[in-house]
Amino acid sequence: MALFDEVKKMIVKIFALDDEVVVPDAHLQDDLGGDSLALLNLSGAISKRYGIKLEMDELVEAENVAELVKLIEFKIHN
Repeated sequence: MALFDEVKKMIVKIFALDDEVVVPDAHLQDDLGGDSLALLNLSGAISKRYGIKLEMDELVEAENVAELVKLIEFKIHN
């Protein structure tokens, strides 16, 4: 499964959203309604799943879902 699809599934589950609203250019907070607890849970799920350290402020600074996926890819490979 592609990384985007895995991250999308996490966002759908943690943010309690419909699948079709989680698109690459959707902003985690502004478009998807991610509050601090949802972002904290997402950070933990990503860190656990991929064995990386993902800070809360990195999630907040991500412009959209696509940027978050790029950040995860970078951390996995570095």
